[in-house]
Amino acid sequence: MEREQILTEIISTQSLPDYEAFDTLWAAMTKAADLVQGESECQRMESLFEKLSEEEIKRLLKDGSVDSLIFLDPPLETVIVDPDEKPVEDSTMRIIAKVRSSRDSDPGEALINLVEILGRINDTCVHGLKTESGSGDNEVLSSARKILYLLCILAISKLN
Repeated sequence: MEREQILTEIISTQSLPDYEAFDTLWAAMTKAADLVQGESECQRMESLFEKLSEEEIKRLLKDGSVDSLIFLDPPLETVIVDPDEKPVEDSTMRIIAKVRSSRDSDPGEALINLVEILGRINDTCVHGLKTESGSGDNEVLSSARKILYLLCILAISKLN
């Protein structure tokens, strides 16, 4: 029954504003991951995504909303970066570059990095973008919402 409830939540986001839909979808993805074995939330998410076929991942990564997000103008990293973020291995800019460079050669790695970007959008933007904001912010949430919706539908389809 839990799977059906999560699917209903996912589908219900179609009529919500972007920020509410993103919040609801992120929560639904987390609930779906909770139905998979793993010690931590991160491990459960990875286990959930490991259920996706390479072809499904490639199809998701080729969706126009992914391009809209990772090739945003102004760049996404300027929108979601923490002002105190240092240029280290896990900086937003490097993670976006990893998605761009690995989506054809290593789709699984690209997906993990894309989910990291979505997580950063969740952590840094979604609550701050509930108010009137620039079109770049709206484009971020609109694209992120579409990606997360597709990812949730794929993930929930893999649960027994």
